[in-house]
Amino acid sequence: MTGTIQAKTLHSGKTYLYVYLSYKDPLTGKWKQKTIPTGLEEKGNKRKAQTLIKSAIEKYSYLEDEPVSLTKLSPEITLLEYLQVWLEQKKINVEPATYESYQYRSQGIIRFFEKYHPGIKLRDVSAAILNQFFTYQLQYGKINQKTQKPEPLSVRSTRSQRSILYAVFNQGIIDGFIHTNPALAVQVSSKKNKDFEEELLFLTEEEISGLLTFLAEDIRFKRLLPIAFMGIYMGLRRSEILGLKWNAIDFEQQKLSIQHTVVRAKTVVKKDSLKTKNSSRTLTLFPAAVQCLQKVKAEQETNKKFYGDEYQNACGYIFTWEDGRTYDPNYISASFKKATAAFGRPEITLHKLRHTCASLLINKGWDAKKLQYWLGHSDISTTLNIYAHFNKTRMNDAPDDLDELSQGIRCLF
Repeated sequence: MTGTIQAKTLHSGKTYLYVYLSYKDPLTGKWKQKTIPTGLEEKGNKRKAQTLIKSAIEKYSYLEDEPVSLTKLSPEITLLEYLQVWLEQKKINVEPATYESYQYRSQGIIRFFEKYHPGIKLRDVSAAILNQFFTYQLQYGKINQKTQKPEPLSVRSTRSQRSILYAVFNQGIIDGFIHTNPALAVQVSSKKNKDFEEELLFLTEEEISGLLTFLAEDIRFKRLLPIAFMGIYMGLRRSEILGLKWNAIDFEQQKLSIQHTVVRAKTVVKKDSLKTKNSSRTLTLFPAAVQCLQKVKAEQETNKKFYGDEYQNACGYIFTWEDGRTYDPNYISASFKKATAAFGRPEITLHKLRHTCASLLINKGWDAKKLQYWLGHSDISTTLNIYAHFNKTRMNDAPDDLDELSQGIRCLF
């Protein structure tokens, strides 16, 4: 695998540097290329970009790995051996964060089968054994990090483990090791689907003002103020807020473009791909949003001067530590949780600020399609679900409306 630095001019007119990796596909033997954005503008950054080639080659070296030959695997292969093969295949085909989530969810499967069915062959796993596994997970599948004692695993998490096993057994059928998928016969259904619906909580305008004022005045949480603002009024996801770069902001046209995210599974991953195709969108910046961003920019410029050569924000992220390092997404969520608990509203998470944004815009008469674009929903049903929850919270207003409408027929009773 070799790497070079090449420049590419975007529609904005700015020219950025990219790492171009050339590698030989282990299946076809043909040379392929992978392009990795550095986030560095061309002028004055070529030497810095060159230093990124080595780490890029190390990160993507797996692209040249010879895939596990499934035809060479023994029919005697165990479930856990085959699970590892399945994970290795996924490592090549999915995003790093997705792969890490598969790894994390597989840990519970590995723990159970190592303890209760060590060495069980893939072909010998029955629906009854899977039912035993899911029942166990719902009672003891989670390890408390403080006490190290087993606790019930949530139904949602148990279902995610079922989805992995379902996929593993399906692959086993394709590869000729088994004839039927035992996971088909077993469902994790201790709760109805409606119990898994996310609770949609909306802050009122008065509550918004109170929360933002609290964040601004408490030194522990002051850094969360502009982040909360972007969630409440721009309706951005956590990954979108932390992925914002200054080149996505056009102060002259008062526009904000969503084109980059920062996510975390086990490691922090920065990428130009978004959650869905519809997540890519351009939003209008209103005066308060412009003021918010300009204040962040001014503080960042002050920090740049203070840290000098030790300042680390070469990619131009908006929300960073004072020395330019990007935030860990999980740190921001945990810090916000502490802030809302101190404020007296522990049920309000960072993600739920998107719901508040939706409620504000619905209250102003926005239709579903316009709201869908603003929030970046790929499916209109997600937007309509928010409408339904919002309207449910306003049902107590209906009696007054109906009383007014029925004035003319009161004489009949």
